Amino acid sequence: MAYITQLKHLIQNELIPDVEEHIDDIFESIASQKDATTEERVQLEDMQALRDEYKELLTELNSGQIDEEEAEQLYTELTSMRENEGDDDLYDDEDDEDEDDYDEFDLEDEDNQY
Repeated sequence: MAYITQLKHLIQNELIPDVEEHIDDIFESIASQKDATTEERVQLEDMQALRDEYKELLTELNSGQIDEEEAEQLYTELTSMRENEGDDDLYDDEDDEDEDDYDEFDLEDEDNQY
């Protein structure tokens, strides 16, 4: 159950908020220019699709469709991707908390958030 819990926490509290912040930044850029560039449109569509994938994954976790072994694989893959994305604007490692420090957090109220 440990990886399922850690994966839920990662998705709810880090990945989705990071993607939504990036989406907001794109919208702000578009609003300040009064029009979106082709690159911004593509980036916005990609970020929205990624957010939707994270929400779908969270739904599958909450419904029990993902077992502990698969959760471990997904958690490892997602954390590895985050570490490799450190040079990208999407993830700013300075603002991230220690990913291994999930001993104390409450997912009770957050499980049905998305």
